[in-house]
Amino acid sequence: MIRVAIPVFRSRVSPVFDTCTRLLVFDFDQGKEVKRQEIYLDELSVSERLPILRKLNVTTFICGAISEAFQNMLKTSSNRFITGIAGELESILAAFLADRLDEPQFQMPGYRRKK
Repeated sequence: MIRVAIPVFRSRVSPVFDTCTRLLVFDFDQGKEVKRQEIYLDELSVSERLPILRKLNVTTFICGAISEAFQNMLKTSSNRFITGIAGELESILAAFLADRLDEPQFQMPGYRRKK
């Protein structure tokens, strides 16, 4: 099973993970969505968010951007971070499942991936 977290603003990927107010968490089993939950992070500091996010046991984070400090705090050996992503949530999910998030239409304008 894969658990994916995506910060959202309206129906799009939120540009910055650190300051998002809503997070959608998806469970996928054999490429099919089996569960979706919405987590509200309004008015929570980074230190208040960390235990919540760690408890979710997310395997993949998809976002526009995340600070290096916050990413390091969340990172475990089982985490994968896919950054520089922009677009409508459902399109992003479909692209993720099809392993197509590296296509230009899903890239945040001006974002450069670290090599």
